Amino acid sequence: MKSPVLKTFLVGVAFGIGLTVLSLYAQKPGCFVNSLETIAEMGRARRAKEEENKFLRKRLRAMGFSDKEINETL
Repeated sequence: MKSPVLKTFLVGVAFGIGLTVLSLYAQKPGCFVNSLETIAEMGRARRAKEEENKFLRKRLRAMGFSDKEINETL
């Protein structure tokens, strides 16, 4: 049975190879780089929001709010 990490790695490798072949075929790698940067920026923003929510959840829990109240707020 494959681990989730291995599956994620293999998907990333396949995506990278496909992107490389596509960019070589199109001879316009700048277009693909821009789209990859956009996707990466969206991922970074999502992770930053998750981290912020995790921090706020800890802070609100320390203030004495219940999980139900925290879930309604976040």
